[in-house]
Amino acid sequence: MPKGLQYRVRAKDGMPQVLIPAGEFLMGSPDGQGDDDEHPQKRVYVSAFWIDQHEVTVGQYKRFCQAAGKPMASGNSDDSHPVVYVSWDDAKAYCDWAGASLPTEAQWEKAARGELEGMAYPWGNEFDEAKANNGVGTKPVGSYTPNGYGLFDMAGNVWEWCADWYDAGWYAKMPSRDPGNNTHSDARVDRGGSWSGGPAHLRVANRDRGGPGLHVVRLGFRAAASAP
Repeated sequence: MPKGLQYRVRAKDGMPQVLIPAGEFLMGSPDGQGDDDEHPQKRVYVSAFWIDQHEVTVGQYKRFCQAAGKPMASGNSDDSHPVVYVSWDDAKAYCDWAGASLPTEAQWEKAARGELEGMAYPWGNEFDEAKANNGVGTKPVGSYTPNGYGLFDMAGNVWEWCADWYDAGWYAKMPSRDPGNNTHSDARVDRGGSWSGGPAHLRVANRDRGGPGLHVVRLGFRAAASAP
């Protein structure tokens, strides 16, 4: 854990969490870079919040399934790997059980950047295959160097669900303080890229989406919680 950061462990599932301090950051991509839905880049203030140090694992999700009487999805055999085939609805149910919530897009991107202002990746502007799982299949959480906030796999391994509904034009109208899109659409946002995507998908500002009932091998999640 980098010096100066606070952490705690969530009692329900044993997940270590990191406190992300309140403050502003540049959200989105600068002109001429990234996809259309990453613009305009703007400075956003985010209140302090807790976020999981790594993606929710198969082992942790099994505990939830056992408590909820819910069947475990096939394709989740190694307890140390991130859970996959998890829909947005599944992830929300887990968060409710654990006493947490899914991060907003703004929370997720601020955490992923790790105080590196305006960089393309959690570690800098150049893609480095040694710093993210961009290979074949998931790998155990914590297999790669954490970012500046001590968070693992903010690029690669699995895409991560966020709380927001997806809107391609959201950045032009989102508020500059604690934004979160609650306006219903046909898809929820997911972030971070996965083992099945290329470097462009692993950029911090890259946005993807899927229907809230979607179950695929590349989708998982991590949870967050507001801080006093």
